[in-house]
Amino acid sequence: MAEDSLGQLHPDALRLQNIKFNLEDDVQFVAMRKTLKVTKPRFDVSLVYLTRKFMDLIKTAPDVVLDLNEVATTLGVRKRRVYDITNVLDGIRLIRKRSKNLIQWV
Repeated sequence: MAEDSLGQLHPDALRLQNIKFNLEDDVQFVAMRKTLKVTKPRFDVSLVYLTRKFMDLIKTAPDVVLDLNEVATTLGVRKRRVYDITNVLDGIRLIRKRSKNLIQWV
């Protein structure tokens, strides 16, 4: 690190420089507090991909009714991501809520 004559860090020394990212990697490794965390590829958690999987689930559901808890578990995502999908589909009136956790294709 670059220090001045008083032993203080120079602000430019704190800037990240010459960092290269390999954007073609399928898996991102994120180091956090001495642990290594493996995340899913970005495509696998994109809303487009999740919406397609959601539509596959609703097509095969009996009476075209889905339980959002089961959808979140099946897709392997947080319920918040499922709500993102259902809010858009509800807004364009393709689905409707039957109860708190059940939706139905219209």
